[in-house]
Amino acid sequence: MSGVSVYAQQVLKGTVKDAVSHQPVPGATVKIIGSAKGATTNEKGEFELNVPANAKLQISSVGFENVIVAASIIQTGPVMMQVRAINLTDAVVVGYGTQQKGNVTNAISTLKSNALSPEKNIASDFGKALTGRVAGVFVASKDGSPGGTPNILIRGAQSVNASSTNPLIVIDGLIVEGNTISINNINPQDIESIEVLKDAASAAIYGARGSTGVIIVTTQKGKLNSRPVLNLNMYTGVNNVPTSRRMLNTAQYTSAFLDARNNRIGDIDAMLANPGSLTPGMISQLTNEKTTLQSQVNGLHMADRSIDWIDKVKNKNAPVNNIQASMSGGGDKNNYYMSLGRYSEAASIGTGNFERYTGRLDLTQQVTDWLKINGNINITQSVRKNISNPIVNAFNARPDTPEDPVLNPDGSLGYYVGQQQHPLGAMLDNNNKDKNSVYLGSLSADVKLWKGLSFKSAFNATKFNDFATTFYPATGYLGAFSKGSLKNTGVDNFSYNFDNYFSYVKKVSRLGINATLGYTFYNNQLSYFGYDLNGFPKIDGITGGGAAASYGSAFSIGSYNTSNKEVSDGYFLRTGFDWEGKYLLNASIRRDGSSKLNANNRYSWFPSISGGWDIARENFLAGNKLVNQLKIRSSYGISGNIRPLGYFDAQNLLIANSYVGNPSLMLSTTIGNPNIRWERTKQVDAGIDVILLNNRLTFTADYYNKTTDGLMSNNDVSWIYGANVIPDNIGSIRNHGFDLELGISSRPGAAFSWKVETNMNLNRNMLLSLKDSLTTYGAFVFGGPLTKAKVGQSLGSVQVYESLGVDPQTGDMLYKDQNKDGKWDNNDMITVPIALPKFTGGTNITLSYKNFTIDALFNYVVGNKVYDFYEQTLRNYNPDFYGVMPNKFDIINSRWKQKGDITDVPRAIVGPHGAGQTSDWNYRPSTQFVYDASYVRLRNLSVSYNIPATVLSKAKITRARLYASVQNVFTITKYIGFDPEAASNNGIVSSNMPNPRAAVIGIDLSF
Repeated sequence: MSGVSVYAQQVLKGTVKDAVSHQPVPGATVKIIGSAKGATTNEKGEFELNVPANAKLQISSVGFENVIVAASIIQTGPVMMQVRAINLTDAVVVGYGTQQKGNVTNAISTLKSNALSPEKNIASDFGKALTGRVAGVFVASKDGSPGGTPNILIRGAQSVNASSTNPLIVIDGLIVEGNTISINNINPQDIESIEVLKDAASAAIYGARGSTGVIIVTTQKGKLNSRPVLNLNMYTGVNNVPTSRRMLNTAQYTSAFLDARNNRIGDIDAMLANPGSLTPGMISQLTNEKTTLQSQVNGLHMADRSIDWIDKVKNKNAPVNNIQASMSGGGDKNNYYMSLGRYSEAASIGTGNFERYTGRLDLTQQVTDWLKINGNINITQSVRKNISNPIVNAFNARPDTPEDPVLNPDGSLGYYVGQQQHPLGAMLDNNNKDKNSVYLGSLSADVKLWKGLSFKSAFNATKFNDFATTFYPATGYLGAFSKGSLKNTGVDNFSYNFDNYFSYVKKVSRLGINATLGYTFYNNQLSYFGYDLNGFPKIDGITGGGAAASYGSAFSIGSYNTSNKEVSDGYFLRTGFDWEGKYLLNASIRRDGSSKLNANNRYSWFPSISGGWDIARENFLAGNKLVNQLKIRSSYGISGNIRPLGYFDAQNLLIANSYVGNPSLMLSTTIGNPNIRWERTKQVDAGIDVILLNNRLTFTADYYNKTTDGLMSNNDVSWIYGANVIPDNIGSIRNHGFDLELGISSRPGAAFSWKVETNMNLNRNMLLSLKDSLTTYGAFVFGGPLTKAKVGQSLGSVQVYESLGVDPQTGDMLYKDQNKDGKWDNNDMITVPIALPKFTGGTNITLSYKNFTIDALFNYVVGNKVYDFYEQTLRNYNPDFYGVMPNKFDIINSRWKQKGDITDVPRAIVGPHGAGQTSDWNYRPSTQFVYDASYVRLRNLSVSYNIPATVLSKAKITRARLYASVQNVFTITKYIGFDPEAASNNGIVSSNMPNPRAAVIGIDLSF
C-alpha cells in the first residue's frame, strides 16, 4: 500500500521502501519527533500510527540514512530510504587522539559495543569478547574459575617471559599495567569501542610499552542534544562443566592395582629364576620387594561402591547473574553517562564465587567556546571468596571412598584409607576471601587555542587496594599440621599518567595536515604487606587472628612486605598528511625513559612511518558504485616492552631475614644487572582495505614481519655469588604471518537479512638467537617437563623424551636414544613446541527476520598442542605421599596386558622396569603426553526478539528486547582431556579448571 488516509482520529498509514530497489523496508522504526510514540513497519514496509496535527516523523533502519518527513506529505506516496554509504570520516581511536577512518594507514581493528552486549559475552571481562572476532588476536581462557581472566596474544608471543606477552591496556587514556588492575575491573557494558593496535607503527606512540600490541578501551559517553535515556539490561542463568573424561570404577581400579604389582612380581620371579650376576644382597632385596608387593595385593580391600568423583565435585547449575542500569543524555553544552552494575558467578567445579559491583559517572561540559572539561570515575569492588578447586582430589580419590567425609571424634576431618583427602572434605577448606577495590578516574581539559590548534591536558589515575585472607582451621586437612593457620596479604597501588599534548588539524587546498606533539609522565607506586599466624583451637567458627598462638615463618615477613616504585616519562610527535584523501602519509616518534633502568640505558627512541593510497578516490574510479574503498598501505615501526623488567633488576638489593632469632639482612636471590635494557620490536606491515557494494562487502588483508631483540630473561649463576639468577637481555625472536578479515551482508532493508564476518590469522614464531641454546619459558611444574624456549623453534616448548610407543613384547615404553650411548638421560631429551597455535580465527553469522535475530560465533584454533601433566602423574601406580595409589583416567583400560598387544598405553607396573630400569620409566615426561589441542568451538549462540514499538508505546518503553544465549555450546577436538583451551600459557595442563558452558535468559529495556 502507498499513500495515506487521515481520519478524524489522526490515524496515519504509510509505506517505507528502498529508494534503489523499490522493495519494502521491514523493521524500520517510525517515531514522532518530540514524542515517545512510534511504530515498526511490517514485512510489506507498512506502518500505522496515531499522530497529532503538523507532526514530523523520523524513520530509521539499519543500513539506511535517517529520514525526517512531515506527516502531511506522506500521502503523496511511499517514503524512500537511501542506502547509507560507508562513512570514511568516522573517527578511529589511536594513541593520544583520533584519526579519520579513511586516513588510517596502520593495522587497527575495531570492536564496537554491540559485540560486547551481555548475551554475546557471558563473562566478567571484555577480553573474552575478542575471542574469534579480531584477526591476529588469540584469546585463551586458561582457567574457568570464577572471575578468571584470559591470556591474550596479539600476533604471537614476543617475549620469553610467558607472563609478559599480554598487550598493553589503555582505558580512556589511563595506562593499565602490572599485576594489579585486571581487565575484569571494567564492566564490558560500559564500553563504547575497543581498538586493537596490531602493528608497530600504531603502537610506537606508546614507546617502551607497546611492542606486545595495544588495546585501547573507550567507555560510553552521553550524546549532546539528546533526551535522557534509561537502559536496563539483566540476565540470569547457570554454568555447567561438560566433561567426557572419566576415572576408573572400583573393578577397574582393582584390576590396575593388582596388575601393577603382579607384573612387577612376575619380573622379579623371572630374575630370581635366572640369577646370573645377581649378588646375594640383590637377591635379598628382590625377595623382600616381592614380599611387600604380595602383602599389598593381599591387603587390598575395596568396598562395594563406585563413585564418580569428578561428577561429585561439580557444582551443577552454578548460578550466573548480571544486571546493568545506565542513564545518558545531554544538552546543548553538556552530556552525561552514569551506570551501576552487578555481576556474579559461582564456581562450576568445587565451591566459591566471584561478585563484582561497578559504578561509573562521566560528565562533559562545554564551558566556553574554547574550553571543554571532561571528568569521569569508575568504581569497582569485587570479591572472590570460598574458592576451593578439588579437581586434583577428585583425580586421586579411590572410587570406593564413601560419599560423606570421615570425621574424627574431636570433629576434625579423618581419612578413609591412608591419609588420602576426601574430595568433599577438601572442599571444606574454603575459608578464603580476596577483596579488591579499584578507582579509575580522569580529568581532562580541551582548549581551542587557534583555528585548527588545540591543547589537551589529562590526568588519569588509578587506586587499587586488595586484601586477601586465607584461614585453614585445625579441624581441616590443610591446617592440621600447623594446628590451624591464617594468612593475610594485601596490595596497595597508586598509579597515574599525566598527558599534555597539542593537536593541529589544517586543510590547505587539497592537502590535509594533522599533528600531535606532547609529553607524558607516568608514576606507579606498589606496596605489598602481609603476615602468617599459626596455632588455633579446634573450635568451629574461630577465624580471627586473635585466637592464634604464634607467628609464621620470619622469612615470610621480608617476602610479604615490599615496596616498589617506577617513574617514567616520554615525549612524542605524530604527523599526518593526505592529498585529497588519496595519498596518505603518517609518522611518529617517541622518546621514553624509565627509572627501572640505569642512566646509561634509561632513554630510547621509538619511531614509525606509514603510508597509503586509496585507489578508489582516483578519477578513473570516482563515482564508481561498486568500489567504495581500495586502499593499499604499509608501515614500519619500533616499539618496546618493559613489562618483563623487575623494579630493581638493574640493582643489587638486600632483603629482610632472621639469623638465630634476630633480624638480619641478606642478598636478594637476584643479582642486579646495570646493563639491562628493555625489549625492542621492529615490525613491517603491508595491507589492503577493500570496501565494495555500498559497504556490503569488506575485506582486509595484512602481512607482517616483526623481530624482537633484547629479550629479557634470567640467567642462572652459581650460588657462590649469594644468589641464583641474574636478569639479562639474552636474544631475539621473530613473528611473521597474515591477518585476513572478510565481511559480507545482505541488501539493507531485506525482509530476511544476514551478515557473515570471518577472520583468520596465520602466525609463525621462531626464537632466532640466545646467549645459550635454551632458556626457561613459563612457570616450573614440579615433576613435569621443563618449559623451555629453544633457538630455531617457537616459544612454549617442553623438554621431554621422544616416545617410540609401547613395546608389544614387554608392554614398556620405548624412548629414542638420541645420542646412541645406550643410556637415557637429559642428553636424550628433545624440545617440542606446544603452546602457540599456527592458525586462529573465527566466524560470526547473524540472521534476522522481522523482529527475530540469531547470532552464532564460531572460533577455531589449529596447530597448538598441550602437555597433559596429570595424565603423566596418574600413570604412576606406586602409593602416593599418603600411602594410597591415586585413581587413574579410564584411558588405562586400554593398557598393554599381554605379549602382542598393540596399544599406546604401557602396562601397569611398579618398581624398576623398562630399558632404563627405573620406577618412572613408563611415565617419564615424554611426547606420549603431548596431545593435539586443535579445536573448533561454537563460542556463542544467541536468539533475541525485539518487541514491536506499537506494543511498547502504551507502557512508555522505547525499546524492549528479549534474549536467550548459550556460551561454549560445543567443541570439536581430538583432545581427550576436559578442555583444549584451558591450559597455562606455557601449554601445560595441570589443575586448570575447564571453562563452563553458560546458558542465560535476559531482557534489555530502554525508557
